[in-house]
Amino acid sequence: MGGGSRYPYPKFVWSPAGGWWAQPASWKLNTFIVSCGLAVICGAVIRGVANREAELAGETLERRRLSAVFRDYLHKRSAKPIAAVAAATGSNSSETSSTS
Repeated sequence: MGGGSRYPYPKFVWSPAGGWWAQPASWKLNTFIVSCGLAVICGAVIRGVANREAELAGETLERRRLSAVFRDYLHKRSAKPIAAVAAATGSNSSETSSTS
């Protein structure tokens, strides 16, 4: 059942897909390498198109890095007002300046 057994085929036929019943030993590694290469090429093309579009629109090409934007967001979110910090510690700046 299932279409019969494998029939004899010529061994000299070459195809990019591997020929009949191809089972390459390192297909996972080959797939990973090709996927990474394709991602790098697509990223370079997308970046080039975005830069070209910005040039044509007359915008500056300086772009903030995502890490800097994320760092600023976290800093603004976690920063406390100075008065609240001073009240929580029980000291103010006039006491520290008069004692020194």
